[in-house]
Amino acid sequence: MSRPLQHLLLVEDEPAWRERLDVVARAEGVKVSHAADGQEALEWLCTRPRASHPDLILLDLLMPRMDGWELYGQLRTNARLRHLGVLMFSGALSGQEPPLDGVVGYLRKPHTPEAVDGALRAQLRGLPALPERAATEPYALHLPEDVCLPLRTLPGPLGHAVRLHLLRAAELVGTELPLASTWLMALPGTPPSLLVTVDGVQVELEVDDTQRRLIVHDVTLSPHLRHGT
Repeated sequence: MSRPLQHLLLVEDEPAWRERLDVVARAEGVKVSHAADGQEALEWLCTRPRASHPDLILLDLLMPRMDGWELYGQLRTNARLRHLGVLMFSGALSGQEPPLDGVVGYLRKPHTPEAVDGALRAQLRGLPALPERAATEPYALHLPEDVCLPLRTLPGPLGHAVRLHLLRAAELVGTELPLASTWLMALPGTPPSLLVTVDGVQVELEVDDTQRRLIVHDVTLSPHLRHGT
């Protein structure tokens, strides 16, 4: 690390997990603050000066009210909060997550709180320097409830993978990088749109350059996903 980790914001909705993660982090000499969901964390961060912000946010991805995905999107599109690093925490990570601005690592959530001790200690002790912030602000990602219902039916790891790739698309669309790869393609037409493809899931996004946002326009699942086989 380029500097020691001194203050961790722990965003986790389950009390047993919060307590265990708190104990491990404090044993490493880290000050710990708590939030029970993304909404509480966002309100906590927005009411504090930057000098009192944490060095790192340990962010559970599945929570009520505002989940970790939405909070991450809020952090990346808020100029006051974009400096914050994030360690993502979930039991449905694949181990092949794409790079995301501000994400310093991924911590897999085991079956019981007691089993997380060694992995969390290793992450805290081996935390890399925070990556440089992107030069331009990423586009905001808008997921209309009616359009995105199919995404909620996906199995955990695949659902995580799709959300990660959508957020990565929101980072790339505001850059000069070519929007063509095995998972991301720019589509012809007006307004401009993008197609994200991940393991049988296709998500079409409308690009709103005026508001700097990506709007999920259509979600298509392959037959084996629609029928749950």
